[in-house]
Amino acid sequence: MEAQSPLPSPKTNTTKSKFAGISDAFIICALLFIVASLVFNWMASYDNPPKEDDFSEFSDPYDAYQNALENHQEKIRGFEGIYSLFSSMGVVMLVGGLFYKTVSDSSHLPDWVRVAMMGGVLYFMIRLFTTDLSLMDQIELIALLNS
Repeated sequence: MEAQSPLPSPKTNTTKSKFAGISDAFIICALLFIVASLVFNWMASYDNPPKEDDFSEFSDPYDAYQNALENHQEKIRGFEGIYSLFSSMGVVMLVGGLFYKTVSDSSHLPDWVRVAMMGGVLYFMIRLFTTDLSLMDQIELIALLNS
């Protein structure tokens, strides 16, 4: 009996690009931004305005109450502004991450999945950056871009 030598295994290129995880990082950051915006939205609706009875011991209770009410309204507007900013940034980052994942980070997927992902991402981008467009208007817009 002769000793069998192990056959050399074919080497495959299993190294990933150093930017392969950037799409996942964008998607995760976008989801974190969206969750943070929801927290600020909750804080804006949860915070109760001051009560007039709490200012009875001040020398001028009406002015003290008006100042506290103005401070409360400024805080609520700040929370709503942060909610609006974070939710907008999160959605735009989500679209960017999904687009990058579809374009460059999905070579391991079958072609039909990549086509479906690209169609979904493009539809999401059109709906995000244009408002009040019907589906037929979007198809005409894409047809104009292709011609």
